[in-house]
Amino acid sequence: MANCFGRNVSDTQRYYVNKLESDEKSWAWQLNRIGTLAVFVIGFCGNILCLLVLCRRRLRRNSYTQYLIALAVVDTGAILAEVISALDDLHQNEYNINLIVHTNISCKLYYYVRFIFYSMSSWIIVALAMERLVAIKFPLWSKNICTVVNARRIILMILIFTMIIQSYHFVTKGLDCSPSPLSTSSSTNSCRCKTIRHGNFSKFDVNFTVYAWRLVLMTLFPLTIIITVNVLIMTKLFNEGSLLDHTNTSCNAQRKMKLVYKISRMLVIVTTVYLILHVPGSSLDVIKSIYIPVLRICNPRWQYYLHINHEIFDLLTNFNYGINFYLYIISGKHIRNELVRAFKHSSLRSKSSGRNGKNHRSSYYMSSYVHGSRYQPARYSNTPLSRRPTASSM
Repeated sequence: MANCFGRNVSDTQRYYVNKLESDEKSWAWQLNRIGTLAVFVIGFCGNILCLLVLCRRRLRRNSYTQYLIALAVVDTGAILAEVISALDDLHQNEYNINLIVHTNISCKLYYYVRFIFYSMSSWIIVALAMERLVAIKFPLWSKNICTVVNARRIILMILIFTMIIQSYHFVTKGLDCSPSPLSTSSSTNSCRCKTIRHGNFSKFDVNFTVYAWRLVLMTLFPLTIIITVNVLIMTKLFNEGSLLDHTNTSCNAQRKMKLVYKISRMLVIVTTVYLILHVPGSSLDVIKSIYIPVLRICNPRWQYYLHINHEIFDLLTNFNYGINFYLYIISGKHIRNELVRAFKHSSLRSKSSGRNGKNHRSSYYMSSYVHGSRYQPARYSNTPLSRRPTASSM
């Protein structure tokens, strides 16, 4: 940016140059960090409820719930990493000191685990869309393909693949203890966890993160696969004769097929919302990275707008990690019913435990009374009836 801003600029452009070079954070920066904290609270509660509902025995036997459970776990990890970064940025902006003091090893692990969550979230969505396509288009094959065991195997393969892909962070990330313009301290608190600048590490990190990972693996491939699969699923769902093919089957089979269609419609909504919230932020991140180095565009006004929109789209991407369960509730009736059953079951258990306690106490008192009354007449067995104490005298 310094090379661009060193040229003669007009008064209007100077205004945006001062905005970009100012130490004061923009309103979009503040909105992104504070909004991330709100998204964390909403998303964490939603993901915990998601695990509570999907791990029940009624839903756990389905293959698609394995993907949803894994998605809830990695989304929780992703939004937790984002809120840690937001808190660190807010604390550093306020006190000029990092909230979290990393070591060199913890810095590398932080980026490694963080990007694994991001990658797995995207590719679990892709695997979920592919699984629904097989269930809709090839119902006979789905009995052998769409199983719980195969779903867990695919999730494990995605985990191993992302662990291998993201291993470059152990090389490119580390502590940068060079003096910061915001702090004159030379202590370890001024060290920042970021890409190592010396050598070719910075160039390799930008090329691999922006082009290979962000552009190809997180945008182009998922975008192409999810759009193609969703179009094929929707053509099947909205085909008027799709349900007529099963009119000769039993009522139980028809009911199962209708449930499969409803589940597929719900998951199409989930994957579509993922594209709407995730792809713009990834695309703008790529555009921002190639705007000056590749395109050689030095318009400060457009750079400022890119900066503002990047903060907003980054918040939308974080929002994607916390709303999946609410999408299940809105678009999936069987998920709503299972959520109601879960709370009813917990309330019934608490009531039954209270009744059992009362019954236990009452049985204890009754047994004590019977035990006492059993031996009480023996005390007066040899006493005349007139001399025995009456109820009024007791």
